[in-house]
Amino acid sequence: MTELAWRLTRLGGRSALLSTGLTALAVAVATLLLQFAVAGNFAFDERADRTAWRDPAAASGSGAAVIATAADYFGGDSVNRVDLAGLDGDAPVPPGMDAFPAPGEVWLSPAAADLLEGVPAADFLARYGDAHIAGELGPEALAHPNELVAVVGRDAADPAMTAERTSADGVSPREIDSFAVGSADTVYGFYLILMVLAAILMAVPAAVFGAAAARLTVARRDERLATLRLIGATPGQVMRLTLIETTLAAVAGSVAGTLAWMAVTPLVALIPIDGGRWYVSDLWAGAPWMLAVAAAVPVLVAVSALIGLRSVVISPLGVARRVKTKGLKAIRLVVFAVLAVAFMVGTNLVGGDMIAVVILIGLFAATLAAVNLVGPWIVQKLGRMLARTARGPARLLAARRLADDPKSAWRAVAGVAIAGFVAGSVAMFPMLQTDTSAQETESVAVLVPAGEADALAADLSDRLGDAAEVAVVESSGYLTGGDGQAVLEATTSGAQLEAVRSTMTAALPGDPPEREVDSSIMSNRLVGSVRTGVTVVLAVVFLTAAVSAAISAIGSVLDRRRTYRLLHLAGTEQQVLDSARRQETLLPLGIIGGASILTGMVLTSPVIGGMGFDASGALILGTTVAAGVAAVIAAGALSRPLLRSVMQDVSPRPD
Repeated sequence: MTELAWRLTRLGGRSALLSTGLTALAVAVATLLLQFAVAGNFAFDERADRTAWRDPAAASGSGAAVIATAADYFGGDSVNRVDLAGLDGDAPVPPGMDAFPAPGEVWLSPAAADLLEGVPAADFLARYGDAHIAGELGPEALAHPNELVAVVGRDAADPAMTAERTSADGVSPREIDSFAVGSADTVYGFYLILMVLAAILMAVPAAVFGAAAARLTVARRDERLATLRLIGATPGQVMRLTLIETTLAAVAGSVAGTLAWMAVTPLVALIPIDGGRWYVSDLWAGAPWMLAVAAAVPVLVAVSALIGLRSVVISPLGVARRVKTKGLKAIRLVVFAVLAVAFMVGTNLVGGDMIAVVILIGLFAATLAAVNLVGPWIVQKLGRMLARTARGPARLLAARRLADDPKSAWRAVAGVAIAGFVAGSVAMFPMLQTDTSAQETESVAVLVPAGEADALAADLSDRLGDAAEVAVVESSGYLTGGDGQAVLEATTSGAQLEAVRSTMTAALPGDPPEREVDSSIMSNRLVGSVRTGVTVVLAVVFLTAAVSAAISAIGSVLDRRRTYRLLHLAGTEQQVLDSARRQETLLPLGIIGGASILTGMVLTSPVIGGMGFDASGALILGTTVAAGVAAVIAAGALSRPLLRSVMQDVSPRPD
């Protein structure tokens, strides 16, 4: 059977080999994107595991060391500070370090060392007392290569090792005996949810594209298989022949896509998320998962090909005689509407329960996949409506094609339509970032015990001298006194900000002093990550859409080459056929593309509405629409030479 499949492909001439190559290319692109989507979910787990040592489990008895953490600030950046003090000579060695830090030693991450190179000690190191830089942290201690971390060795009697931390970014002092078991930062749970959503937004179009790869040049294959059925081939033989032909091309494409992913992983690692790029090893999902993805895509293609054989197996004579298929059912629209409404209702009713979040993510994925279900139905309705109102041959040809074969017409615009849905879903997220640079006048504040506030203010005023004005206030920025606490505020110039901050940190153990705008550093990082993620997702989806449109356009010409030849022999000019093909693509694209964008915006409006909107969303949407239309037009232009060749070649074909 394998030999027969190869013989039929070879004897089919260049068009048969081209269609097989197109299938392999489509599968390769789909596999590459699915490998990307799967690997991203493992990457955040790796970051979380490497940073869990900063929040280790408390010792069950007397510990060997004391740990406390806080978020220091330098300029517009946040520096993760880890304070360590040994309690005996057997303190555990932290990850990424050669030894437990002695009092006065400061170990910096490579990025922090680069940031602080040439910075006066008074602006940073002075906040840790009489300290010196002892070394650099290894990758085992860092979330990513660009993370800013400072590990400070202290004496156990140092006030910094006993003062409680009230900020959510810090860990209060606790005795520990190991760094092996710890809790990851909760921010990675948030990023993981975003990554799952991004994976769905990338994986669903890629999976739809991969399944559509089995339907490329489906008309040519159906005619050939129908002929085999009519001369005596059994349904089982036809199915095996199709599986062999499709699976071989799909396996070749899957292997190529996996190898391509391995080659581009170092480039993907340069994408900055949460403030930094990735270690290449983070994007390695592991051989089992990569093999699973590489095997899943050919299986998906094979299943799609078998589903497409129903007409050949059941009614081969109807296929051979080109009997018109029945219209698509409106149940497709009902399914899509039910899923969309369920998702919107769920976003308004569900709280923060993880199970509910998983259900919502599943509903969103199903709704996105249902776009591919309702699309052909809309194309068919559009074709019938246009056929009744057509006033020229090109419009009539385009309309009849849309009505007679809506699935094939849908495949040409499916990628862009789904991309529009994705763009509408994510493009309106607010992307504004707060300016955290030093201003001409700055205020730095910290919470202190109310009973000691005046004495601490006097001591701090003596330390700072003319560098700042110190006062006890009711509130400063997000800090408000009460419950036995008061706010100590220092007002200084932007040029002396870091020196003042260092003096306050050294004099007042506990939570580091901060400006009001410092609280925006983390939100800026999140917004920047979302912006990068949206850009990457849209780039990936539109890459899929562009390749899908190009391959579908070429496959459509190969499928209809007999029709084009007959129309050409009957006197139809190529200009008319070109116009019909453009309308056949652009008409559904304009209607379905616009509807998909609006649908995506409506679906996510309950979530995004509470965050506000900004003008960057309109820019992203405009770019999305322009890129989608350009991709479809370019795909049509790419297939025009093939159309010219098909029309000029009127010789008999082997198939």
